[in-house]
Amino acid sequence: MRDYEIVDTDANNIGGCGICGRKNPSNEGYRRKCDWLKQHYAEGLRYKVLRCREGGDVGVIEYAPGRHAWRPVEADGYLVIHCLMVIRKHLGQGLGMRLLESCLADAKQSKCRGVAVVTSSDSFMARSDLFLKAGFVCVDRIDPYELLVKKFDKAAPDPRFIVDRERVLQKYKKGLTILAADQCPMIAKCVKDITAAARALGLKPKVVPVRSAEESRELPTPYGVFSIIYEGKLIAERPVSGTRFRNIMRKLT
Repeated sequence: MRDYEIVDTDANNIGGCGICGRKNPSNEGYRRKCDWLKQHYAEGLRYKVLRCREGGDVGVIEYAPGRHAWRPVEADGYLVIHCLMVIRKHLGQGLGMRLLESCLADAKQSKCRGVAVVTSSDSFMARSDLFLKAGFVCVDRIDPYELLVKKFDKAAPDPRFIVDRERVLQKYKKGLTILAADQCPMIAKCVKDITAAARALGLKPKVVPVRSAEESRELPTPYGVFSIIYEGKLIAERPVSGTRFRNIMRKLT
């Protein structure tokens, strides 16, 4: 039987922790994610690492108060989970539920209204199964995304998506624009690969950094930390490879 513990990170210890299966300081995505975390701990952001005595860091959960959540949701008084992940070889042992229960305990201790999370069948976000099993219910939906919530205060208003896609797309009607935050450690490489692929196609991509929770709520998709817009149309709402980007553009041009 393996021993596991949940490590609550901060600016002092995050550099020695695994991040979404990465623990290489020379990896750009890892470095940028560490810096991003350090910038936002003071806002109430929590990043907890699930540590296995035998296997190192094997899972994470990240969440923030609703007013500082990096998702286009209105969730005042709630904690909002950004991500919950357990690496594949450690699945099936109740570890995801253990991480989730630590978040629920924090929410109760802080006298929050409850906990909310954006889920999707997409591989870049947690699926709904674990949360439904824990008593979460769906309160809003923008296909393929669902906004789930577990409320402690039954009288509190439900969280909701605040995505205003058309208004946002109007701001980027010309050329190719990549909106990208450092919240996900995979985004740095994706942006680099997409930029190279775009230039090979004769395009001049504009990369717009998403630097705050407020800016993340201005993205045209519930994913909240990445989008690609071409001539005013949303063509990708989560990170894609350079190859996938080229295939998308071939269909458009």
